[in-house]
Amino acid sequence: MDEATANTLPGDFVAFYERFLQDSIYQIEHINFPLEGIPDNVSNHPNYNQDFRWEQSDWVIHRPIQGDSTGFSSRFAQLGPIIIEELLHESGQYGMLRRFSNNDNEWRLIYYAGLNPLKQ
Repeated sequence: MDEATANTLPGDFVAFYERFLQDSIYQIEHINFPLEGIPDNVSNHPNYNQDFRWEQSDWVIHRPIQGDSTGFSSRFAQLGPIIIEELLHESGQYGMLRRFSNNDNEWRLIYYAGLNPLKQ
């Protein structure tokens, strides 16, 4: 997360986000499993339905995405107690989405849409 973005978000979220992507145990403890979302490559999931949930046993730990080496960048938006992060590939063809919520003074990942083609 760049400094300009960090300055627009709550300080406690910035600290949470950095630890969330560095500490795998902390990450698991701060996800609402079963986690609502969309699987990676949803078009390859013929049995996909709107009730899809990520299970802890299937979770792949999220790490920081370095835009220079991966071609991905993040954009953040805040809607009340929810922060939405869009991770977009520089090609404009692929993206991911994470939603975080602050409940009882604790940030948690509440939604994750895996890597999928973006609708043009």
